[in-house]
Amino acid sequence: MANTAVIDYERRSDQTGRIPEIRRDSAEPVDLENGDFMSPDRVRKRQKERARIMGRGPFGFSRKTWPFVKVLVGNWIFSLVYYVGMKQIIPWRPDAWTAIDRLVLMIQCSILAVLPTVLAIAIVAAQRLNPDMWVGQKVKPNSALDINTRFILNTTEQFILFIVGLAGIALYAPHMEGHSVPILTSLFLIGRVLFWYGYHKNPYLRAFGFGLTFYPTCGVFMWLLIRMFTGYSLPI
Repeated sequence: MANTAVIDYERRSDQTGRIPEIRRDSAEPVDLENGDFMSPDRVRKRQKERARIMGRGPFGFSRKTWPFVKVLVGNWIFSLVYYVGMKQIIPWRPDAWTAIDRLVLMIQCSILAVLPTVLAIAIVAAQRLNPDMWVGQKVKPNSALDINTRFILNTTEQFILFIVGLAGIALYAPHMEGHSVPILTSLFLIGRVLFWYGYHKNPYLRAFGFGLTFYPTCGVFMWLLIRMFTGYSLPI
C-alpha cells in the first residue's frame, strides 16, 4: 500500500511528465533518470524540495514567477532612468515645431525604429535557402530561422503600437519636449536588439528586451489618454 501511494504521488506531482516505473521484484518505484530505487523517504525529500521551489513566495507569487516579476520591475526602472537621463544629457531641440516639422521628425524616427525588422527579414530570406533549417516542408522548431521568424512577427506588432504612440507624442508634445520622440525611438531600438539577442541566448534577456519596447509604449498611451480626455498635459 505504501509503495502504491508513492507511485500515485509521483504520477500526480512530477511536473516534467516523467512517470516512475515499478521494479517487478520489489514493487518499488524506479527513478527513470539513473535507475535508482526511490524509497518513501526519498519521495518525501523530493516532495519537500518541490514545495520549496514551487511554493508561494511574497505577495502570492510562486518562486518560479518571481524572476519574471523582477525583470518587469527592472524594465520600468531602466526605462525611467534612461529616459530621464537622456533628456538631461541631450541638449537638442527642434528648430521649429509646426505640423510639418512634427511629421518629418516622426517619419525619420519611424524609419530608424523599423530597421531591426528589415534586417531580420533579410536574414530570414537567406536562412530559408539553408536545408538544415527545415524538417520536411516545415521550419525546424527552435532553429535560428524559427526564432528569427517569430522575432519579425513580434517586432512588427510592437512597431505598430510604437508608431501610433509616437505620432501621438509628436502631435501633443510641446516644442521643448520634441526631443522625447528620438529618445523614445532609441529606447525602442535598444529593447528590440536585446529582445533579438535574448531570443537566441537567454529567455530572461529576451523578457527584458520585450519590456523595454512594450512598457514604455504603454506609458506613452497612458500619457496620451490623459491628455486627450482631460486636456491636462503631464510633464513628459
